[in-house]
Amino acid sequence: MIRFLGLLLLSAGLAHADPVVVARTRAEPILVEAVAYDHRDRLLVSSVHATGIYRVRPDGGLRRWSARASTQGVFGIAVDIARNDLWAASTGSVHGGDPSASPALLRFNLRNGDLRQTIAAPDGAKSFGDVALGPDGSVYVSDSGTGDVLRLRPGATALEKLVSLGALASPQGLAVSPDGRVLVFAGYGSGLHRIDLATGAHVRIETPTGMELRGVDGVARIDGDLLLVQNGVAPPRVLRLALNDDWSSIERLDVLVRDGGMQEPTVGVVHGSDFVFVSRSQWTDFEADGTLN
Repeated sequence: MIRFLGLLLLSAGLAHADPVVVARTRAEPILVEAVAYDHRDRLLVSSVHATGIYRVRPDGGLRRWSARASTQGVFGIAVDIARNDLWAASTGSVHGGDPSASPALLRFNLRNGDLRQTIAAPDGAKSFGDVALGPDGSVYVSDSGTGDVLRLRPGATALEKLVSLGALASPQGLAVSPDGRVLVFAGYGSGLHRIDLATGAHVRIETPTGMELRGVDGVARIDGDLLLVQNGVAPPRVLRLALNDDWSSIERLDVLVRDGGMQEPTVGVVHGSDFVFVSRSQWTDFEADGTLN
């Protein structure tokens, strides 16, 4: 159903829904990782290969949104409407930009794409991936190369480590609870993890018998539930997960989309009552060394 990049929209309020196409880009390889909406309700995507953030026009064409020469490959993005910011995880990659460049957390002016601030990664950082925002303006970023999850407090100029689990943990998408007390992130090979943001206590959330939550890439929150994009299983799936009140245990899982023409789906964003996600990221169009296959 989706030939090149496909961005699918589905109603996240339903246990099951048929996804519909929001946008398709043209054939050029750009390797889209994440999606967001700006203050004017325009669709933005991050590009690893084309090293930047782009606005998707109604005809599927792309217009560069982020300031040029400001980024390496861009992975996760998150919009803070109240503070007029877009935060982005930037990482050097063989798939785009300078592979030797250090990761960074970037803060853009949401209204014009100008780069406002570059937050350098701590020593030893390898691969910034996903970004999430807390209700107080804190920014959280995962490093799949080191197993670190980091936080930038409001007004701070340096990231602090919340957990450091080692490269095998491969933290991916993350989300903050509505009350700002808990962060949940997906370990690609180990399922969901919980961090108490007041104490720093970290535990892996027990996965009920018969439920598979490894291979999750994208994580988003809708009300008190989580939406998960799972590309590490065959076929790939989009899930809705209900947790208990303090996000310490799993109560229910609904499969919203299974397969649906998805190819290496990655990250999505809640937009109103819908969940818009990247259904064909183009990772499968590239070899491990970054060359097109």
